[in-house]
Amino acid sequence: MLVRGEHVLVAVSGGADSVALLYCLWDLSSEYALRLTVAHLNHRIRGEEADADADFVRRLSLELGLPFIAETVEVQRQAELAGRNLEEYARRVRYGFLRDAARRVGAGKIAVGHNRNDQAETALFRFLRGSGIEGLAAMAPVTDGLVIRPLLDCGRGLIVDYLGRRGIGHREDASNGDLRYARNRLRHETLPCLERRYNPRLVPALARQARMAREVWDYVRSQALKASGDILRASGGEVVLAIPPLARLHPALRKEVVRRALRECLGSLRGIGSVHIEGILALCTDRGESRQVQLPRGGRAIRQFDTLTLFGRPPSETPGYAYPLTVPGECVIRETGVTLRASACLAPDPASGKLPPHPQAFIDGSTLPGPLTVRSRAPGDRYGGEGHRKVKRMLIDARVPRLERSRLAMVASGDAVVWIPGFRPARRHEAGPGTPCILLEMIPAPAEPGPA
Repeated sequence: MLVRGEHVLVAVSGGADSVALLYCLWDLSSEYALRLTVAHLNHRIRGEEADADADFVRRLSLELGLPFIAETVEVQRQAELAGRNLEEYARRVRYGFLRDAARRVGAGKIAVGHNRNDQAETALFRFLRGSGIEGLAAMAPVTDGLVIRPLLDCGRGLIVDYLGRRGIGHREDASNGDLRYARNRLRHETLPCLERRYNPRLVPALARQARMAREVWDYVRSQALKASGDILRASGGEVVLAIPPLARLHPALRKEVVRRALRECLGSLRGIGSVHIEGILALCTDRGESRQVQLPRGGRAIRQFDTLTLFGRPPSETPGYAYPLTVPGECVIRETGVTLRASACLAPDPASGKLPPHPQAFIDGSTLPGPLTVRSRAPGDRYGGEGHRKVKRMLIDARVPRLERSRLAMVASGDAVVWIPGFRPARRHEAGPGTPCILLEMIPAPAEPGPA
């Protein structure tokens, strides 16, 4: 958790757990050359009592000669305005404050006072809510290499006894006994009932189960991370998953890869439940051109042939466009970033090996019904004009995803689609070897510079 000389931000509410944590770290500070800063967030949920907690922590910091940083937030009012659960919202505000405070003071670790009873309650609470293996693993001793929980293996009784033997005072939070909160009902009613009726050592048993679940979870996560390299591809606000390698994974790894993709796409897993994971994986077994699953916050998962594409917001097709293409000349398509170039030349023999490395086509200009246009796909398009194959059917057979079709640049003359980059030009307009022709080229966008 700590290395010698580290700067630690200690989250102190004034309760027994956080005060014990502060004194333990203070006792160890000389041995480990630790620098400590005390942080306190006043939620203002309990009015004057909350203010008294803040004053208590401030005086405690002065007595120990430690820097003190505090903030006051009207959490209840903000939660009501946001329409959020108070407990969950308060937790988010608290960790946001601690992370920001750690950055401001230059602390490399944030120490919080969760103990073994908290761990057992968390594991049981998540079990009752139907959490998966990650949820049953409860709290990690170290999170993101930043948040540490030094007292996670210490029972609440041991902590209270430690403070009593040393004569160290602390504050009692009256809201901890308020049975309107689900966590308090579990602590004061559910756990004691289970201990009396089934297992008097339920707290250490649940903490042990959480530790074993975390070991399994750490392994699953590491294996999923390895597998993700061949499956996931992030691009802008989209994440694309290749279905065949995903389907070959063990179900536990498959779910975690999808979770990783969702976290990458949505920014967090807030609102994501098993119904979303199962729905996305069900897309892998469906046959057909395209299916989709709605996700929280306007996101969407769409299967297109052998890929799953996750969108953080509703996907939109590229708006229609049309640009003239002169010979010689270039056309830059602002909607897609593609550049198409036209020039006059003699069509080479494909066997000569002198073809350009990027998409190109050699067009017999004498067969064109009119000037060249670079445009997006239109209903009823045919490759080569009336009586020839429909472009839509051609793209489906080539397994081009539906959302990609509106982005494709097509070179047309009159009502005929002459060439789509990546495909052979329409046969009726293709120039023969050695004949004068129009060379059409798609110029790749320049690669973004790498880090210096």
